[in-house]
Amino acid sequence: MGQRQAYAGVVTMLAVWAMSAVPATAQAQLQGWSEGSAARQVSMRELIPRMSSGQAYSERYGFSVDLEGGGHIGMDFTISNLGIRSGYGAAQVRVRLPGQERYEYGERVGRGDWTTASDRFALDIARTQVEAQGADSFVLRHDGDVKVELTFRNTMPMWRPGTGQIRQGEDYYRFTLISPRANVEGRVQIDGTWHEVRAERAGYADHVATNVAPYDLAKRFSRFRDYNDDVFVIWREIELTEQFGGRTLTWAMVGVGDRIVFSDAAATLRPGNVNADSETGYQVPQAVQIEGESGQGQMRFVMRGDRVKKKDLLASYGRAARLVASALSKPWEYTVHGDYALEVEVGGRTVRKRGRAHYTVDFVNP
Repeated sequence: MGQRQAYAGVVTMLAVWAMSAVPATAQAQLQGWSEGSAARQVSMRELIPRMSSGQAYSERYGFSVDLEGGGHIGMDFTISNLGIRSGYGAAQVRVRLPGQERYEYGERVGRGDWTTASDRFALDIARTQVEAQGADSFVLRHDGDVKVELTFRNTMPMWRPGTGQIRQGEDYYRFTLISPRANVEGRVQIDGTWHEVRAERAGYADHVATNVAPYDLAKRFSRFRDYNDDVFVIWREIELTEQFGGRTLTWAMVGVGDRIVFSDAAATLRPGNVNADSETGYQVPQAVQIEGESGQGQMRFVMRGDRVKKKDLLASYGRAARLVASALSKPWEYTVHGDYALEVEVGGRTVRKRGRAHYTVDFVNP
């Protein structure tokens, strides 16, 4: 099953970031995913928003599921200080069911018009809600022209790469896998008719929190996720700006069944078949090789692309916002489709898997 990223793109809010930009401090030594305090199990309380007064503060929670029988549902929640008003909330919902018209919803509201709980993870933003239940489940609802009711039940525990953050002084970029794999069931109402939906181990959710604008933090963000029968593989890469040391940080994780069998918060990504895009000036890798090693064993991932699609991430903005944002950044998204091979050696056992999927590269600046 191919990756369908609920993640709307780390730079899709670039225009408002640009209009409220402040210089990032970068004097302290940077700590990558694998550096700092030891990793620990993620708790539901750690998902509660940590509201900040910083101008570049933003948190996003993304939930998505590829449905049995076809179709997809995605629900995103954003809290941010970016733009004219601080502390606003935004919700995005995408519903695609077989034989039905695609539904897309997006709304942004001021701080007084959305709520969050202080004692548990619960958000209510723009007719869209998410709430944690117990230690491993989430209930989501949307009350728009199309109504959605979903329950995510994790089959794989919440997880973070290493310490779960990149940090330099007071600046941070945090990432948590809320639902690496989840069973999903629920229903969708379209034109007054309810449609039952479900998926087995095909639900996904993540959480990103940062107080740094993307063009200050990184030149490039790369990501991959695929469910291949019993095997789940995910990796992410960030090429940092010189302000943050200019390093390239990569982590990778592999699950088999409902267990995480391998993870490396300091993996190595080697790009290959790099082609220059004459329109944008970006060097686009059309092949990647990732190698990882930990006390759990070793992994090797190789993917060769045969088709590339690109997207101007500022194309949907108005002329004024685009002009302001493009002065600071030129964000383009490249999606590389191809075949991959995965090999993981853990505890004397070797897992090999081949599949077809895609990885995505978001370039922020040349």
